[in-house]
Amino acid sequence: MTAREPGKPRRVVALVPAIALAAVSVLGFIRSSVTRDSWSAPTTRRVDLNNATRAELRLLPGVGPALAERIERDRAEHGPFASVDDLTRVRGIGPRTVLAIRPFASAGE
Repeated sequence: MTAREPGKPRRVVALVPAIALAAVSVLGFIRSSVTRDSWSAPTTRRVDLNNATRAELRLLPGVGPALAERIERDRAEHGPFASVDDLTRVRGIGPRTVLAIRPFASAGE
C-alpha cells in the first residue's frame, strides 16, 4: 500500500456524499410518486372470505400459506364468515391482522 498524498481525499470517502445524495433523491421520488391513497384497497374488487381459494387468501396482508389453509379449514368446519371480524376465530388471526385485512376483504357483504 502506498502512502496517500496530503490533501488528496480517498476515492471511497469522496463518493459517500454523492451516494447519500442519490439515495435521498431516489427515496424522495418514490415517496412523491406513491401516495397513501395508492396503497388503499380497490373499491371494486375485494377478496370474498367465503369463496376465495387458498391462492386468493394469500393475497391478503399477513396471510401466508399456513394461515390461508387454516382459514379454508375453519370455513369448511364452521361455515361461512358473517363478517371480516369473524376471522378472529381462526388460530393465528388477532385484531391487528383483521385490521390489516379489512380494507381488502369482505364476507359476502
